[in-house]
Amino acid sequence: MEHLTRRDTLKRGGCLLVGTALAGCSERSAAPQQDSSAAGAGEPSRDLYDSGTVPVAASGWTRTRGLGPDYPGLEGDLDTDVLVVGAGLAGGSLALHLSELGIATVVLEARQPGWGASGRNAGHVLPLLKDLEVFEAFPDRGRAFFELFSAHHTIPFDIAERYGIQCDAERSGYLNAMTSQRAFDKFARAAAVSADRLGQSVRHLDAAVMRELTGSDYYPYGVLYESGGRINPYLFTGGMVETARGKGARVFGDTVATTLSPDGKGWRVRVANGASVRCKRVVFCTNAYATAIVPAFQHGCYPLTAYALSSEPLPAAIAKTVMPSRATLAQVPIDLNPFIVDGHDRIITASIPSRTRPADAMWHFQQHLDWIHRTWPQTRDAPIALQAYWTGRVAMREADFPGMYELSPGVYGLMHFNAWGNVLAPLMGMALAQAIASDRPDRLPFPIVQPDRIAHPGKQELLIRSIMIPAARMAQSLGII
Repeated sequence: MEHLTRRDTLKRGGCLLVGTALAGCSERSAAPQQDSSAAGAGEPSRDLYDSGTVPVAASGWTRTRGLGPDYPGLEGDLDTDVLVVGAGLAGGSLALHLSELGIATVVLEARQPGWGASGRNAGHVLPLLKDLEVFEAFPDRGRAFFELFSAHHTIPFDIAERYGIQCDAERSGYLNAMTSQRAFDKFARAAAVSADRLGQSVRHLDAAVMRELTGSDYYPYGVLYESGGRINPYLFTGGMVETARGKGARVFGDTVATTLSPDGKGWRVRVANGASVRCKRVVFCTNAYATAIVPAFQHGCYPLTAYALSSEPLPAAIAKTVMPSRATLAQVPIDLNPFIVDGHDRIITASIPSRTRPADAMWHFQQHLDWIHRTWPQTRDAPIALQAYWTGRVAMREADFPGMYELSPGVYGLMHFNAWGNVLAPLMGMALAQAIASDRPDRLPFPIVQPDRIAHPGKQELLIRSIMIPAARMAQSLGII
């Protein structure tokens, strides 16, 4: 049985399309060369867009309620049981669950909570595991993890509800849409294997139901995971960190950890101004934004720049007809336009930025707008305007599963989530907190490993960003996908 991951989909789809659609063309041929960049006067530079380090204020997720509170920097020396470095989805969940269990916790964030991928991703809540082969390498072939995932795959919604975090967490369903019977049959077979292992139910949808859910005739086949949906990841991350602080965690922003050294039976982490935290355990949750303090984490993944964008709220008449179910939409076999309409009636979509014009917001918006007009013809005369365009950094491992690392006794890393951060980061953060509280990390339902040393860190960036995505865009423009 074949299991397709998002990375597999990009690779296979891209390779098929290179010969038939690209034919030596590049993104330069798809639009005039005038750069309608978002990086005008006073805006972030092209390099910041290219590296996924534009200010998080550029993220559309900050447009609904503004930036979160600023946490002060660390000024003096502290002692704690657990130090968490990084206040994103993983670090926020870990701090929340540690503090809930009564474990003294300090959080250090180089900027402010949610600054990295956690405040920039596409907002999808994926309740599925497409690739089960990776679990064959687990000591129990994944049985304990399947039980954990089955019980808690709705964890973003559960946390938001339990702690009253206002983050547009909507369990509206995760809908995989196809245009052909062949694509549907292939995906449905793979989905059935995963659903059976996890005790989940999936719905196979015909053209009439797809029309009802999407408001479009374009995709006559679908597979719906009813436990999926969407979330504002920036507000969700900030809400977890704020809740952790309310339960006793000490949180510091604008605090760059610079050195890690043994200190008696524990560890000491110093920060840029010379202050330090002494702890029994330290957990780095820096994902694709790791620094040189632990080179093994910095060089343990394939970094890939991605972008997302948000529209202004849709006109009322159109908002009722575009994805009226408000399900999160993914296209199969190539998810070139991952798509939601959020609680503010904004379109949020994402992809990989052009190598030649990463800061060109309008060019990227137009690629999606062409697909939107094709999929929902009623939008062609509607004034759909771009609100925000931003980039961020994705971390991909050799294995298609996040990294739970231990470099030395008491020095851990929880990172490299690829496209699964909104579910797996809070899920694995919760599990790690419970393991630390019981002093049995060895009983985690996922393996603790050493990080891989990536020999060619630019490989995925070259393969996906320079070859496969341009090919897929060309195929979409020609109506092949």
